[in-house]
Amino acid sequence: MSPVKSVPPNQPIAKKSWGEAARAYLDPRVIIMLFLGFSAGIPILLIFSSLSLWLREAGIDRSVVTMFSWAALGYSFKFIWAPLIDALPVPVLSNWLGRRRSWMVVSQLLIVLAIFLMATVNPVSEDVLVYMAGAAVLLGFSSATQDIVIDAYRIELAPPSMQSILSSIYVSGYRLGMIVAGAGALYLADFFGSTEAFYSYEAWRNTYYIMAGVMSLGILTTFASYEPTADILQSNKQKGNLKVFLIYSALLLIPGLIFGVIYLINMLINLMLDTTVALIPMVVMSGVKFYFLALVACAPLLLLYFIINQPKIINKAPLVAETREDYVRLVLLFVFSVMAFIAAYILTGQILPDFEGVFVSFFTETLHLIVSLVAALVVGYASVQAGLVKKEIAMATWIEPVLDFFKRYGKKALLLLALIGLYRISDIVAGVISNVFYQDMGFSKTDIANAVKLVGVIMSIGGGFLGGLLAQRFRIMHAMMIGAILACVTNLLFVVLTYNPGSLPFMYMAVIFDNLAAGLASAVFIAFLSALTSIRFTAVQYAIFSSLMTLIPKVMGGYSGSIVDSMGYPFFFIFTFAIGIPILALIYFVDKHIVIGDNDNIYNDAKNGGNGSAIDK
Repeated sequence: MSPVKSVPPNQPIAKKSWGEAARAYLDPRVIIMLFLGFSAGIPILLIFSSLSLWLREAGIDRSVVTMFSWAALGYSFKFIWAPLIDALPVPVLSNWLGRRRSWMVVSQLLIVLAIFLMATVNPVSEDVLVYMAGAAVLLGFSSATQDIVIDAYRIELAPPSMQSILSSIYVSGYRLGMIVAGAGALYLADFFGSTEAFYSYEAWRNTYYIMAGVMSLGILTTFASYEPTADILQSNKQKGNLKVFLIYSALLLIPGLIFGVIYLINMLINLMLDTTVALIPMVVMSGVKFYFLALVACAPLLLLYFIINQPKIINKAPLVAETREDYVRLVLLFVFSVMAFIAAYILTGQILPDFEGVFVSFFTETLHLIVSLVAALVVGYASVQAGLVKKEIAMATWIEPVLDFFKRYGKKALLLLALIGLYRISDIVAGVISNVFYQDMGFSKTDIANAVKLVGVIMSIGGGFLGGLLAQRFRIMHAMMIGAILACVTNLLFVVLTYNPGSLPFMYMAVIFDNLAAGLASAVFIAFLSALTSIRFTAVQYAIFSSLMTLIPKVMGGYSGSIVDSMGYPFFFIFTFAIGIPILALIYFVDKHIVIGDNDNIYNDAKNGGNGSAIDK
């Protein structure tokens, strides 16, 4: 085991031209990540904003609505079971599809099941909210699992030089998924007849059924792609699958992009000039709808073709657990730890007193979570000491990925962890209550869908592309600084909106700049996290980083409704601006004292395999 080698801080950086940076978007791996990002973007709004509007229309109190965001805490605790993704194969599927794709399929099927279960519950009665919450937790868990696998897959799919591009296209796909699950869900709920004045459970039920069907596109992508850490024995089959998928993608994306741009321009013209001009004639619209419906109808047949035409593979990635008994023991250890977490959470919830103050309640709830997590760790440690799992397997599964990070960065790792945990706090906390805020400002669901879920998400996609180009063209920490400044400053635009309620121009100004900043910050931050991740522990380390990224913001975001009730919207958005300012100092110190990513693979016992294959180009 060799020590970490110091790297001169003023080493020369090879800069790419803007043309070279842009050409990287033509790689086939970019299309794969676009659609996997789309699959990852569908579930999140079905837990957050779309579900919030559904519950509000059903008459649920705002404070209860925002607490449903805690159903997504699985994203923040996914580091607990991420090691199992690296350690355990999926019976039958892993030998057929490979380690990463098999877990992708499992998580995607669980997402479909969770959305379906949410659709079967009418939340108009608080007695059934527990069932809705259970389905939402399953959705958060399965979606977080999908994120674990996709993140590991992305890092293994391409070398570090391409990670900023794959990160930005992943963010773009993610935002497209959010358009469908956000604006699409609102349009569908309106179309099926649910409004704030007249609530219709059937409308929201049908909307969520459709969202479950949309997830099939992610399953299609998983079967069309390939395993980066496996030898493909029938490469012609895989090349054929990828070629067919790229053709299908082009038929879907190119007309969709043209239609989307024209539709967006048309919508903005009508909003600005208060007209009803139609740039796309109704006759053409009918043809466009038929074209996309035909493509959607072909998707099940295409999926069947990919399932049948899967090439044989040889998995190369080593697994920590080597026998079936080891698999079972690791799963039991995880189950016991989760049970301990749940029991400790319930018990401490009964012991800890209730406080009326928002900030005191936030810190109490944070303590609540920490105590529960410690209980889970104690039970896990005791189980290993009792011989439930071999110590060397437990070490390799949970401990070594963490030790590797601290070995590479030493005490400076704490500075990195602080930056990871706080970088997105400004926009995540503000985003939890965004839909309720727009509704309270007097905007209709259609206004919200047009501005926030369509124009805003398109701007965030543009921000993602810009972030990817910046990360290719300049140093990653410089791009991080730009993203952090924009993410907190743009929250002040919502303060302006609070003094101009119902004003569409002010709403669009706030939405456009806020989402452009969020897209840019997301893309560069994902590239930053990828650079921190060792290729030896992709799933575990990236899951730890991304969990830490959302833990504090989401816990605080659960109290956003209570903060607004106590202090009002202007104070809330000034508060979200203020908590973003210290992040700038963190970025400065990290940039000054730490060289990111250059000390990976220091043990010379793991090659950077999986960063491409014969069929990548």
